[in-house]
Amino acid sequence: MVSTHKSVIFFCNTNIRIKRDILRRVHFCEGSLPVTYLGLLLVTKRLSKSDYAPLLERLMARANSWISKTLSFAGRLQLIKATLTSMQVYWCSMFLLPVSIIKDCERVLRNFLWGSHGRGKVKWSSVCKPLKEGGLGIKDLKTWNKALLLKQVWNVLQEQSLWARWCHAYLIKQSNFWSVPSHCLHSWSWRQILLLRPIAKEHLVYRCGRGDKFSLWFDPWMHGETIHALYGHRVIYDAGLGMSALVKEVICEGRWCWPQFSRDLIEIQQRVQDIPISLAPDYIFWETAGHSFSTYKAWQGIRTRSNEVSWHNLVWFPSRIPKHAFCLCLAIRGAHRTKEKLLAVGLVQTVDCVFHFGEVESLEHLFFQCPYTKNIWTTVLAMCNISRPILPWEEEVIWMTDHSRGHSFLATVRKMALAASVYHIWMERNRRSFKNHILPVFEIIGKIRQDVDWKLLTGGKIQRSERYNSICIN
Repeated sequence: MVSTHKSVIFFCNTNIRIKRDILRRVHFCEGSLPVTYLGLLLVTKRLSKSDYAPLLERLMARANSWISKTLSFAGRLQLIKATLTSMQVYWCSMFLLPVSIIKDCERVLRNFLWGSHGRGKVKWSSVCKPLKEGGLGIKDLKTWNKALLLKQVWNVLQEQSLWARWCHAYLIKQSNFWSVPSHCLHSWSWRQILLLRPIAKEHLVYRCGRGDKFSLWFDPWMHGETIHALYGHRVIYDAGLGMSALVKEVICEGRWCWPQFSRDLIEIQQRVQDIPISLAPDYIFWETAGHSFSTYKAWQGIRTRSNEVSWHNLVWFPSRIPKHAFCLCLAIRGAHRTKEKLLAVGLVQTVDCVFHFGEVESLEHLFFQCPYTKNIWTTVLAMCNISRPILPWEEEVIWMTDHSRGHSFLATVRKMALAASVYHIWMERNRRSFKNHILPVFEIIGKIRQDVDWKLLTGGKIQRSERYNSICIN
């Protein structure tokens, strides 16, 4: 039996008398859209900003439930990647989020990452880049949203789900997905999917086999374009094959046999000669032949790329200590707020180095031109069996990048040593600035040695070797 207390009926374009008669028969309550179903809103029109309130409320509630002040930047970054961005995937898979909602979501992530409502240390557009391109690996929400929706385009083309088959039966009908007008009287969500067709077409690869699946005129099987888009409606009339013709109707005994009734048809016959025909089924691939769709591939294909930075392997190597790597990344990007920067915005009155050597506290001075930090770094290099003059910061990064390539034991130790040194020097600088607490040099060096030591021991990949015996002893 249907439970009348749990059931609701919705009407659209229904006469009042008929509606009253239906309600009298079924004894259901009349509902009104939008209504939440399986965590999402069921709507037929564009969602308003208030409709997205549950998404923002969940994000803010989860972010506020964590005490971000007790977390390192690396810890906050991990929580964003593992939890906060995942909470948006469900919505992004169904709806094209408005720009205002995307900005609100990113504001929640940005405030949680940097722990304040002010400006972050790095621009959010730079944060939302892969690690190899100098970012922090958080996906840009606008691009990720489109990549997730392209999954719906792929499902419609492949008819892989009940929803896709329903779209063909009730929305596309006897037409073709590529020819359905995007301004038709359908739901807002369906129109947004249709508007993604130009992006999808750039990355789809059609492979003709028997020609019994592809539309002759409207599928982009001919070198990534549709014949209708290239030659217009006239060519359909000249061929006399009808709007719903399939590719197989111009294939005869394994060869292309186009009607020769017009100049356009003769040109098409010449252009398709390099398209192979086989007895295999027709296939659609993503990007390259033989590869299916994935949202990650779609995101990689549609995002704006930047040049790879040379130092990403120096920072984001597999055995890294996360909070050390984050601190080193900020140092290389020049994002640490030294006194030189704070004076420029009027937050401090003096720029003297906190280690009391009478020079301006700049990033270049702090790493490692200050006598205090230079002493630390010289000692750490000696533990790595490196004896050379200390270079300016940018040159030091280049030298370490060039001399710690790969994943060998020696390269891993050098990367860990640099990251640990930068981290503990910056922590000591903050202790002296905000807590008036001072540690001697030998204690800072001891912390660096201890961190590298324990990380190497717990990594479980160390093999005894006479070659690196002295470094292990150090």
